[in-house]
Amino acid sequence: MADITEIRELAKKLNLWNIARGYIDLNDEKLSNLDYLQMILQKELEIRARQKQIKLRRASKLPNKVFELSNLNKGLEWQIKQLSHLTWLNEEQNVILLGKCGTGKTSLAVHLGETAIGNGHKTYYASIDTFVSIVENKDINPKAGATFSYIRECDLIIIDDVFYVEPTRAELQVFYRAVTFLNETRSIIFITNRELSAWIDAAEDKHLCQTLLDRMTVNCQIVRLTDK
Repeated sequence: MADITEIRELAKKLNLWNIARGYIDLNDEKLSNLDYLQMILQKELEIRARQKQIKLRRASKLPNKVFELSNLNKGLEWQIKQLSHLTWLNEEQNVILLGKCGTGKTSLAVHLGETAIGNGHKTYYASIDTFVSIVENKDINPKAGATFSYIRECDLIIIDDVFYVEPTRAELQVFYRAVTFLNETRSIIFITNRELSAWIDAAEDKHLCQTLLDRMTVNCQIVRLTDK
């Protein structure tokens, strides 16, 4: 009969740490050898998948918010259910969530981010102030540099509070360069409480702002959230 200690040592050599550390019970002999082995390996995969999702959720910096689908009009409910299928993410489309404060824009973005994480996609959330600061300091601050490197690995980036406050010309230039670079091979969710036409009116550099909007909306879905 195989010795459990020896099996755990073998599991350690194979990097099967949940077996090696005793998290999976090896004493159950009710099943046949092949069935039991399949069960053990399946449990190992399930635990690894859960651990990966926990790690991705922590790294995403997503806030703890819950989006309520109740009380939505049928058209918006349908649109959100379609977004939850993540076809737009697989096709590297952008999404703009637009609405007044308190309409659930950030909560919806968190819902989509968590759905992406559940499907194994690296995701990162930041307010526009944090995002611009990371980009500005990535070459001089190790923490900002490491964060930007992670952002570059992500399939989905969520940027909140875009144009909540009018950016300076310098901030808009940093944001434009970063979005232009990152937008090529991933999806970005932009969260804003201003109509896109109002961005241009508020911007110092109206030409750059228009160019930014053109790039953001080329391959994009716009979701307008309204008061319940």
